[in-house]
Amino acid sequence: MTILRKYSHVLVLGRGGFGAELGEMLEDCGWGAPLFLDDKAPDCAGTLRDYVDPVLRRRCQAAFVALGNSELRLELIRKLTAVGYQLPVFRHPAAVVSPSARLGQGTVVLPFAFVGANVRAGVGCLINAGAIVDHDAALEDGVHVAPGGIIKAGAAVPAGTKVDSGQVVRSPWEQAAR
Repeated sequence: MTILRKYSHVLVLGRGGFGAELGEMLEDCGWGAPLFLDDKAPDCAGTLRDYVDPVLRRRCQAAFVALGNSELRLELIRKLTAVGYQLPVFRHPAAVVSPSARLGQGTVVLPFAFVGANVRAGVGCLINAGAIVDHDAALEDGVHVAPGGIIKAGAAVPAGTKVDSGQVVRSPWEQAAR
């Protein structure tokens, strides 16, 4: 897991509910004041396409994509990486993440989430508040585990999947026993 140093400003693409929530958490946790890009929200530094603006690039070395749409989130992560932004992992201090877990760039782990031993999460995953990802689970790129979603031990979740609140993704050995 790579957790980079704190910044004076961080770029957040998306200012809907998830973006507003993430922006507040980033600032509260010392990451710096977020600058937002969004195509529809007011009071932003620009639209989603403005990430290439040289002024923004100088002010913000790191960026997060705070969009629930996994396909769009992954597309924007690729574009941000291509122009040189750092895509750190954000792990809220109230989340529990095992030291052996490996989280891909741009992954966000929100308060009260649990990520167990030897979990592998790909690029741009969202592990929301109160979600559980048990030991040895594998989340491919762009997986979104909603609040209260559960990924059981050893389960594999395909890229771009949303595990909704209350949904349980079973362990492979549980499925074989049924």
